[in-house]
Amino acid sequence: MANMTQVEVSFLEKAKAMVPKLKERGKETEELGKLPQETIDELKESGLFTLLRPKRYGGHQTNIQTYADCVVELSKGCASTGWIMALCGIRELMVAESFSEKAHEEIFGDNPENVLFAGVYEPRQCKAQKIEGGYMVEEGFWMFCSGSRHATWGYFGMPITNEKGELVDQVLMTLPFDQMEIQDDWYVMGLKGSGSNSVKMHNVFIPDHRAVSFTEALSGNFESDHLRDIPLYNTALFPALILSLGLPALGLAKAAHESVIEFLPKRKAAHIGVEYLRDAPSMHLQLSDAAMKIDSAEMHFKRVAEDLDKWAASGKYMDRHARVRTLADIGHANELCREAFDIVMLSSGSGYVYEGHPLQRLFRDFWTLHSHRSLSPSINKENYGRVLVGLESNALRY
Repeated sequence: MANMTQVEVSFLEKAKAMVPKLKERGKETEELGKLPQETIDELKESGLFTLLRPKRYGGHQTNIQTYADCVVELSKGCASTGWIMALCGIRELMVAESFSEKAHEEIFGDNPENVLFAGVYEPRQCKAQKIEGGYMVEEGFWMFCSGSRHATWGYFGMPITNEKGELVDQVLMTLPFDQMEIQDDWYVMGLKGSGSNSVKMHNVFIPDHRAVSFTEALSGNFESDHLRDIPLYNTALFPALILSLGLPALGLAKAAHESVIEFLPKRKAAHIGVEYLRDAPSMHLQLSDAAMKIDSAEMHFKRVAEDLDKWAASGKYMDRHARVRTLADIGHANELCREAFDIVMLSSGSGYVYEGHPLQRLFRDFWTLHSHRSLSPSINKENYGRVLVGLESNALRY
């Protein structure tokens, strides 16, 4: 915390203070399939949801590092809460960067405290056409819309094709959530409380001022002219989004490691030459290996957050090579968290198979998160390797 301001420290302390309550609500959160209203209220009242929102719209306009630290801390208490904080929170940055003052005034209006974003940039199905004054989304279907059951405004991707059906761009659009249908389809293994339901649109009009080019946004050509003098809103969009997806994994790995250590003094050993597991050399090695992997993952995540903040503060948009390396950092950190998690689960024994065991929810939540393709260690490191030898990455949107 040495380099953090008092304001930034206060937000981290607020996140830490929520952890015990989040653990208590874990079962309720899973059963609801969304965050309890008490959790939503606490996130709003604490200001954690709006760490990345401009001050002029009721936000705190902090930085990526503060946001990242708070997401990790909340995820230690409840991964679904950490995930919602991560995804709804990063939309604040993306909406602030991407859209014009006209769109922002319409979104935040007189009640900015009620605004909460959710969205998905890649649809499973979308039929839209350009018409006078905007776009008509005739039919659209987006899966995994985290926070959909709490959101008031959406942030979605919409592919634009030419007369041959070829993709020419992807438009980012924002619209009130009451113009969408939320599907009752979030019955899953983990992150049950994230409320990542699918959403549909049918004959929805999106005015031009609430639709921007994804390609331009990825390159830092933002339409938020009124925010250009604020460094935060020069943050590289896609790396910030992928960082948000990876951060809860670090909180989960830390929570699992802490859980095993917490119960270790009471655990009897069998057939390994000691009475208690805490005295077993094999346990010492496992916990040490897991701790070092977690520390390494945290260093990679911190490098990403620090680089995003440094580039934003420099006034220059993060260059392509740096963006690709950032994604490799995130993928590698995700891999290290998985390796640490594997060690922790093996060290804990088979007790976690019983429902209600504190490690079981952590295990299910972690693997649900880890499987997200955008966090893939192999894909992201392959793209970085291609750039290192002078080739283009396979994912040009980076």
